[in-house]
Amino acid sequence: MAMRRMRGGYEAFWSLALLALMAATFRLWLPASWIGTGDYPAVPMFDLAKVGLTQQAAGLVSFAATLAIVVACFATVGLGRSRLTWPIIAVSLATAVILDQHRLQPWAYQSFLYAILFAAAPRDESGRLSESTFRLVRLLTISVYVFSAVGKFDFQFLHTVGQDFLKAPLQWGGVDVSAWSARTRLIAAASFPGFELCVAIALSWPRTRMLGVWMATVMHLGLIAVLSPMGLGHSPGVIVWNAVMAMQAWWLFAGTVVEVEDEPNTEIRRVGALPWTVVVIALVMPIFERAGYWDHWLAWALYSPHSSRVTLQIHESAIDQLPEEWQAAITADDDPDRWHDFHLGQLSLAVRKVPSVPQARYQWALADRIIQQFGIENQVRGKVQSASDRWTGERDEQWWTRPDEFEKAGKQFWLVP
Repeated sequence: MAMRRMRGGYEAFWSLALLALMAATFRLWLPASWIGTGDYPAVPMFDLAKVGLTQQAAGLVSFAATLAIVVACFATVGLGRSRLTWPIIAVSLATAVILDQHRLQPWAYQSFLYAILFAAAPRDESGRLSESTFRLVRLLTISVYVFSAVGKFDFQFLHTVGQDFLKAPLQWGGVDVSAWSARTRLIAAASFPGFELCVAIALSWPRTRMLGVWMATVMHLGLIAVLSPMGLGHSPGVIVWNAVMAMQAWWLFAGTVVEVEDEPNTEIRRVGALPWTVVVIALVMPIFERAGYWDHWLAWALYSPHSSRVTLQIHESAIDQLPEEWQAAITADDDPDRWHDFHLGQLSLAVRKVPSVPQARYQWALADRIIQQFGIENQVRGKVQSASDRWTGERDEQWWTRPDEFEKAGKQFWLVP
């Protein structure tokens, strides 16, 4: 009975989690005119004009999708109408992301997967989901930890972000890691993904599941501390997601687990083809992330700097044409050539207070919209960089200095307007 109460409560829990995550990243979801981010361009997945959508109409559809998610989440919590609400949430999340790829945050993708599972899986007479459905949710959760950990056994993580993760907590105790040997620092940085992989393994077996719950809790609380303002100062959405994941570990894995024998043998087959298809895609496609056939965040490449990207520079003569708030993303000129680095990731944090999508496709499209919006085609230059090699950290680079070269660089991407 306790397990079945947990199943019903989990849908309400994730609805509240989705609301909290959207609140923490509200600049992604509310109309730009309401929050003063109108100059920051939305990047849809295709040219909306081809389907007859003006910018104003797209804004109205986007707001309607956000409102539908909020209403459906409250209905799930307050009315228990989850059989009806999850399809609305799934469709609305997809619509919101299609209209602006910046919303394709990892937790939004996770919520979309859950919404499809909850919408398509069968329910009993009282409307409760089966244990087999929750096995799929647990499998997806474990896969997040597995792919996140494997993605960090990487030259870039061990030499950059991993070192930051190492320095932040140790400096609170007055420990100077710069005095350590390079080998020691790399081994210490590798302990982060190593611990995360151990969490995934522990959660996979009933006998070690509670140990995994405690390990996951420690890991997420540690990340909250490291990423908080007293540490690396990451965005609120990242902090909230780690809190949600810590609570989810208790909700999904703690306590007595109902095994297959407690339900009919046909239960797994009764989950249905669509939920299994979604789970298989979510488990298999991250394997192709490094080859460029799956997005980095959709492969749970979290805090992992091996992702593809666009590096942008802007000429000094064009800087004054940009909004004043954007100046925080432009660095000083280190040499007398009058070209300044224009960091798209910093721009996202400065204006929308969320991380930029770590994907060359999105960043190229964002740069294209900025260039066209401010008419600075001949005052920018840069390069498109591939995902880095796991062992050497090296990347393939495609430089561009002219508008035609920039357009040519963008022809390699799908899902750009």
